[in-house]
Amino acid sequence: MKTLIRILTLARALVAVSAWGEPPTKPVIDSQPVLSDLQHKMASVRSVYLEFTQERVLKLFTEPLKTEGVMLIERPDKIRWETTAPYQSILLGDQKTVAQFEFNDGKWEKLKLGFPQLLQRVMQQMALMNQGKLDALMTDYKISVATGALTVLTMVPKDENVRGMMSSLEVHLLPDLSATRVVVMNEPNGDLTRITFRNEKRDANFPANTFDQSKPLAIAAVQSVVKNAL
Repeated sequence: MKTLIRILTLARALVAVSAWGEPPTKPVIDSQPVLSDLQHKMASVRSVYLEFTQERVLKLFTEPLKTEGVMLIERPDKIRWETTAPYQSILLGDQKTVAQFEFNDGKWEKLKLGFPQLLQRVMQQMALMNQGKLDALMTDYKISVATGALTVLTMVPKDENVRGMMSSLEVHLLPDLSATRVVVMNEPNGDLTRITFRNEKRDANFPANTFDQSKPLAIAAVQSVVKNAL
């Protein structure tokens, strides 16, 4: 169950936001110009570094369940999703393989994945988003756009089985599409997951072994290289 939750968490990072105090936006009749602009801008991005706070909002709890972490993406298809608090775990993947690690008893342990095909699909979709290949994403999602103080992409899964788990994904970007601010996955039962991003750095130079699926470089070492390069 823990592995499935983390796989779904990674899927949520694809896109983004509900209206928790967000500035009002107005739906765009013709979304193609905005999507084309985003596709053009993302097509030239080599890599992305993001820090995040994730809030899992469940009707059964009065307070959201919070985690902190880092997401790294490098073209053409490398992904690293790392939770740093309150527990430590790493998900790594490309279009061919995936790996998961958990930190227990002072050391990292590589786990056996129970849902590799689903996770690989998530990795592929995230890589497509990072490269601005929205035409490919439209195969699986109906995408609409709203603009205002932020630009919001709302993605509704076309597959009925997928909609049974998530009714929509929203992506909130700055108006000039230069950074992702929030990601939210809305579920049919009213639960949702909100991921707020900060310290986004595009075209970051990641050190060797950042995406190594056998012995990934410690995130502190990765952050030292990324931040010292600015």
